[in-house]
Amino acid sequence: MTIAQIFGAVLGFRTVPTTLLVVLIYLAVFISVLVTDQLPNVPKNQGGLNLDQAYADLHQIAARPHSYNSHANDNVRSYLLKRVKEISAGRDNVVVDDDLQSNGSWASGAYGVYFEGTNILVKVEGTDPEYRETGGVLFSAHYDSVSTASGATDDGMGVATLLQLLTYFVEHRPKRTAVWNINNGEEDWLNGAHAFLRHPWSNITHTFLNLEGAASGGRPLLFRATSSPPLLSFAHNNVPHPHANVLSSDAFARGVIRSGTDFSVYYDGADMSGLDLAFYKGRSKYHTKFDAIPHTVGEKKALWAMMESAKGSGLALLNDAGAMHSDSRSSAVYFDLFGAVMILFPLSSMITFNIVFLVIGPVILILILAAEAAIHHNRRRFIQNGDAPGSSNSIWDHFWSWFVGFGWLKGFWRWAKFWIALIATIAVQVLLVYGYLKVNPFIAYSAPYVAFLSFFSLAYLSFVLVLNLPIPGVKAQIPEQRKQTGLVQTYVFTWIQLVSATATASKTGMGGFYLITMWNVVAFLACCIGAAEGMLSAQGTHPVVVILQQPTPAEERTDNFEEVDENTPLIPRTRHDMTILGGEETGAIGWWIIQILLVIPVPLILVSHIATMLVGALPQTLADGSSPITVYGAFALLAVLMLIPLAPFSFKMHQTLTYLFLLVLVATTLYGYLSFPFDQESPLKVFFQQNITVSPSGTHAITTLSGVSAHIASVISYLPSAAGKDLVCIPSSARLSLQQCGWESDMIPSPASNFTSDNWLNTTATRTGRSSARISVRGVNTRSCRLYFDDNAVTQYHVHGSEDAMQPRYEVPVEGVKELRIWSRTWDRNFTLDVELAQEQFETSGRIACEWNEYESGTVGVASGGKIPAFEEVLTFLPKWAVVTKLTDGLVEVSSKFTI
Repeated sequence: MTIAQIFGAVLGFRTVPTTLLVVLIYLAVFISVLVTDQLPNVPKNQGGLNLDQAYADLHQIAARPHSYNSHANDNVRSYLLKRVKEISAGRDNVVVDDDLQSNGSWASGAYGVYFEGTNILVKVEGTDPEYRETGGVLFSAHYDSVSTASGATDDGMGVATLLQLLTYFVEHRPKRTAVWNINNGEEDWLNGAHAFLRHPWSNITHTFLNLEGAASGGRPLLFRATSSPPLLSFAHNNVPHPHANVLSSDAFARGVIRSGTDFSVYYDGADMSGLDLAFYKGRSKYHTKFDAIPHTVGEKKALWAMMESAKGSGLALLNDAGAMHSDSRSSAVYFDLFGAVMILFPLSSMITFNIVFLVIGPVILILILAAEAAIHHNRRRFIQNGDAPGSSNSIWDHFWSWFVGFGWLKGFWRWAKFWIALIATIAVQVLLVYGYLKVNPFIAYSAPYVAFLSFFSLAYLSFVLVLNLPIPGVKAQIPEQRKQTGLVQTYVFTWIQLVSATATASKTGMGGFYLITMWNVVAFLACCIGAAEGMLSAQGTHPVVVILQQPTPAEERTDNFEEVDENTPLIPRTRHDMTILGGEETGAIGWWIIQILLVIPVPLILVSHIATMLVGALPQTLADGSSPITVYGAFALLAVLMLIPLAPFSFKMHQTLTYLFLLVLVATTLYGYLSFPFDQESPLKVFFQQNITVSPSGTHAITTLSGVSAHIASVISYLPSAAGKDLVCIPSSARLSLQQCGWESDMIPSPASNFTSDNWLNTTATRTGRSSARISVRGVNTRSCRLYFDDNAVTQYHVHGSEDAMQPRYEVPVEGVKELRIWSRTWDRNFTLDVELAQEQFETSGRIACEWNEYESGTVGVASGGKIPAFEEVLTFLPKWAVVTKLTDGLVEVSSKFTI
């Protein structure tokens, strides 16, 4: 074998080398993305942070559930206040404010709130006098948990990180003033952040970093950003292992993610610029007993990941001269690559580039392709046997022969099969989505990668098989031509997508279309290289080719009796038949490698990063009421996008891959259809509440569990108290898309350990005017109560002892609200409210209620706790594949009706 033959076998555009290179690229990208998505190791040099101390703090914070309405919450607050004072002791430039004064009232579209804050605030004055009273940085996390979780990630790790940041910046005084808001009441609809806006220090801060937990560990994600400037703190190697993607911010902005963090209050209520850094993996454990240190994904590594990111960003923000604190509200495009670098650029720049490239890209490519075609045409005329140069009829003769010989049909199939393959692939993906929805819609909850692999395998089979259907009537086609056809079609596809993406980004400000921009660019470059290859007549090693030359048969002539004239060729027209005798045509050496390295890795890397994030975040939102169509639709879309870059080279894929993917498709789909969707590692979340109605006739208890309609009845069947009871199931008003099932219960809770009376509430309601009333309520051993109005709405309200004014931007809407939520920092508080009603009517009715959260197993070691036997029963008897969380703020709500 000669050297040329060796190079041709290895580097020629042949099936085996092409298949190996493509497989290596896909494996390298997938493995790299998955490996770098793991938590990094903790370095020996922690750069002034102390992970062991932070972990010890976390054990104190997350020892037990500590919601705002619990005595354990007071214990956590006492510990944190002690730690803050220890860290700040002896520092003249550090001020600690035990904030027990900030109260406020605010409203949303659905309810009004009165809240008494218990935030712990710390201020470290900056070294630059210019930034001591303005231009400061706010660090925020909340120390309350929900009633059903000890809050290791939500938000114990955030608070432990804040303590480490405080320790660091006390020792390394920054340029700008830093403020810490270790707030209380976030889980009850962001109350602690609202209370902070009532404090004078909120006027100092211009930029914020909010630390959150929306799952159970893993790598914290830069969830969202208000604008471009603060994002700079994550760029330029400030954060060693950044994890960010603008798609999550787009999802929040469009309402796809129905959740809230303190980010919203700081941005909407105070015009601060800032960032949301949060855990997002392991949603099934979120707000459950598994949000505890032993069950945290990564445990100590997860805590370090948040500490490292927060320190890097915070250090940059506090010592920046101004760019990170600009008042610009410009949107940005940002994403990380392999957890090593964050790419960041203005959205406006991307839109401008898209518009320019949408115009000049096609023009340049058309000119290049036209030049290639002209060169090929001249080359064919020069070598064509039997044609007389300069013949005026030759072009029309060729056209007529092409038309009557159905050459146009062959050309149509050549250019249409990409689109037919794409349509066919989308169609079978829709069928697979439908199959999952009908057979086992929740399997992605516990086996997301199995489900995704089934979509990926099916996409490969459908796309590649259709693309490789033979072109009718064509015996052989040059590989470069097939490759270039596929590249041009890929470019056209991305160009169409880029038009839509640019229009959408310009209208909505969404930056997640960066993938389309970069894909279009590399497809353009690959097409240009293909045209250059054609113009230079690049040749590879060839098999033995025999060309049979014979006179054109009479039946193929357009006229059997040609008249001889001056244009008649001296050599009779002949037909050339090409027969390949020695293996496949290899194509040119090297050019295809460059094109593959351009077209496949770039979009594949970008899509794979998105896929890893979505596969980790989306599936377990199903228990919260998310639609399975969203989850499986995303899987299908990502699978198709991963395989479209392969289109130009698909005809060189070895048949072994087809059989392999067929096997994978069958195995994964059977597993997905037949396996039970929940297990101990990924338990189904159900939502608990017990409603007690107190009336002169007695006490009536209803226990409710809410969950996905397909499984909630099965979960309830495990509970002894529900046996033989009539279940009343209705759509949940608190959790959209879930079903709420309730049954009468004789398991009556107790608000306190020594409670022996049935007098849970003391309430009065009297009319003070034609459209005004005064209502008072006092609950035993609680600091949370509510007012519900059935047939009227409240347009104004005032809690005695509070300020009259509503928080700016959060006034009661004109039509009023039908619910008031009242929170006190003290226990057994007697609330008195004056309300103005929207309608003057003879009679207004509603309910006065208070909430309780404490239960025996959740208050071990805490005095003054209550008892909720119904909840303890759920904890004891729930199947191992399910786990319970709270439905609303209170595990128990006791109410009595009123009429005024």
